[in-house]
Amino acid sequence: MTAVENPASTIPGTGLVDKFGRIATDLRISLTDRCNLRCAYCMPAEGLDWLPKPELLTDEEIVRLARIGVTMLGIREIRFTGGEPLLRRGLVSILDQVTSLEPRPRTMLTTNAIGLARLAQPLADAGLNRINVSLDTLRADRFSQITRRHRLDDVLAGVHAANAAGLRPVKINTVLLRDLNDDEAPELLAFAVEHGLELRFIEQMPLDAQHAWRREEMVTSQEILDRLSTRFTLTPDPSERGGSPAETWWWWTAGRSRLA
Repeated sequence: MTAVENPASTIPGTGLVDKFGRIATDLRISLTDRCNLRCAYCMPAEGLDWLPKPELLTDEEIVRLARIGVTMLGIREIRFTGGEPLLRRGLVSILDQVTSLEPRPRTMLTTNAIGLARLAQPLADAGLNRINVSLDTLRADRFSQITRRHRLDDVLAGVHAANAAGLRPVKINTVLLRDLNDDEAPELLAFAVEHGLELRFIEQMPLDAQHAWRREEMVTSQEILDRLSTRFTLTPDPSERGGSPAETWWWWTAGRSRLA
């Protein structure tokens, strides 16, 4: 008989532990593969073949999965993503049931904010703790070019509604694309400071269905810092992360939020 160690196992009292001894306390749940944008770095203009509905977890199954994670596996944070999670019709009900679990998990949502103007308050009332909004530009023409949709006003309305609903600080996730919006970093930071948002520049990942990702086209962290420094004074905070600019949290003097 041959015994093979499982990459991850459940140990009573410690939760989910992988083969390196790391304990997982976060659970990420994708509520749908559908999206109402067609971002150029994410999917082709014609979209993708969506999963048939019978292959998706029902609302009840999602809540059961969350309950098992929280009550049996030591899960303390649950992140809802997609596709675009706001397209999930039962989202508010799912969230309300998940936040009623004991011990109560912290809940997060990542969204493109289309429809958030209507849902921000119900989500807050259902117990949502934090929200991340994907926003790559503040210019309508560039937004249309990147997402292939004319919905920038809807996204900004969603950001402001989330702020008003108390889901603060609203976190903005921005992907800078070379020769498209990479000059807009200071403008985005000024917007974040003005409205009390937390801006995070994230790397474009090679997840595009059309396989257009090229490493040499990526905007580096040093380039971003150089652009921001033309308008802001940035101060590194190595206590959060140490080492190179890519591994260090940076603070700007005009606001309290941080840049990774």
